Parts: sequence; C-alpha cells; structure tokens
Amino acid sequence: MKIVIIDEMKKIKYILVLAVVALIGTTAMAQEKEFTEEQKAQMEAQLTTYFEKLNLSEEQKPKFEEITKKYGKQLMDLKESNKGRLAKYKEFKAINENRNAEMKPLLSREQYDSYQEIQEEMQQKMKEKRNGKS
Repeated sequence: MKIVIIDEMKKIKYILVLAVVALIGTTAMAQEKEFTEEQKAQMEAQLTTYFEKLNLSEEQKPKFEEITKKYGKQLMDLKESNKGRLAKYKEFKAINENRNAEMKPLLSREQYDSYQEIQEEMQQKMKEKRNGKS
C-alpha cells in the first residue's frame, strides 16, 4: 500500500512538473512573438507620417511611439486570431477606442483633430483595399 501511494505521488509530481514546463514554454513563445520585418517597416512608415503631420514635440514622440506599438501588437494579434468577423470588428473598435483615449491627453487639440483625420484616411484606404479598389 505504501509503495502504491509513493508511486502515485511521483506520478502527480511528474505531471505537475510537465504542466509547469509547458506553461513556461508557452509563455516564452508568446513573448517571443515579434513584428515581422514588413510589419516593422509599415509601423516605422506610419510613425514617420504621424510625426510629420502632427508636428510632435521631442517629448511627445517616445510616448506616441509606445502607444502606437502597444496597440499595433494588439491589432496584429487580433488579425491572427481565429475569432469570427463580428467579434474581430468589436474588438478592433475597442482597441481603437482605448488607443484614442491614451492619445487624447498626449496631444494638443489641433494634433488630436489631425490624428483623427489621419485615422479616418487610413480606415478609408483599408476599406478600399478590402473591396479591391486599390
């Protein structure tokens, strides 16, 4: 009886160790997920456009870039997800609202208005691309 309990405890310990290793491996892989070179280039081009059109100060640029990359990653993850079209749309809207909420206090009123115009232009271009009107 004592041997059976020890064997069972060893099995449980082994399973727990495997579960922890699997969890650590999955977390490490998720953190390693970075932007592709194409995505990095697109983001840099987008940031350059924003910096120029919004006339950001040197103080604003790092924070703006941080916010843009943070939400860019969320949008990339959303694009690659297996969620349905409606769920993706709702999450896309929520991500944009959160990003805009972080941008608003960072930018002056004029900069924020310009930022919104750029956002609308980009969304229009995406719609045209999606509809094949490039």
